[in-house]
Amino acid sequence: MAARTFLGTLRLALLLAVLAFVALGAWLDRSRSTDWDAPLRVTVYPVAHGDDAATRGYVAALTDEDFTAIGAFFAAEAERHRLALQEPVRVRVSHAAGTPPLPPGGAGMLGIAAWSLRFRYWAWRVAMDDPLPTPDVQVFALYHPTGEGRPVPDSVGLSKGLMALAHLYATEVARGSNQVVIAHELLHTLGATDKYDRGSGLPRLPDGLGDPAQSPLYPQDFGEIMAGRVAVGAREAVIPDDLDVMLVGPLTAREIGWRP
Repeated sequence: MAARTFLGTLRLALLLAVLAFVALGAWLDRSRSTDWDAPLRVTVYPVAHGDDAATRGYVAALTDEDFTAIGAFFAAEAERHRLALQEPVRVRVSHAAGTPPLPPGGAGMLGIAAWSLRFRYWAWRVAMDDPLPTPDVQVFALYHPTGEGRPVPDSVGLSKGLMALAHLYATEVARGSNQVVIAHELLHTLGATDKYDRGSGLPRLPDGLGDPAQSPLYPQDFGEIMAGRVAVGAREAVIPDDLDVMLVGPLTAREIGWRP
């Protein structure tokens, strides 16, 4: 009995030690990623969803040049918020990843936590096998065929582990909106919170509007990147075609360390 009690206590102590180590690592990663003393190295891993030949061809052809708008967006917004770093985000592309583990449908908190650990371990293995230097943030861009006729699953960005899983469309028509999704999830990894109402999907007032002081208030000329849409009316918002009409609002800037 005493031996079993000792082993149980030992297992509990080891588990607590592992959890403490993981928590410390996540805190250190988060601190380093938002001190903005050097460009944040972001690797985008394009992955084709399924066996559709057109989707696989589209993904295989993607290069760094296809994601330059993301770096330009962060540079322009950082300058607007008077960040001293001229190139806050440096994006590169790697084709070294396979299909990532997907979140389990309908799982509870324990299921999501277990998936998060699997995802983090899988992403670590990808980074270790990638010939490119280890990134600060990993974005796994999962491209879906455009002819499926149904919406893609929700994307997710994890601040613990600095990883994101972005569900996108494999077509040039969606290139701009895909970049909005990537920028949104990238900001989630840095600690930014959503600025939209989860029930309606509409931008939340006032933080979800590009300019809460605009008069008349609608239609908004710009959208807050963490709202994901541009409000054109009190009960209507549109998905942006590109990052040119999106910006980083004051609250998001504070959350990621761009403002005191």
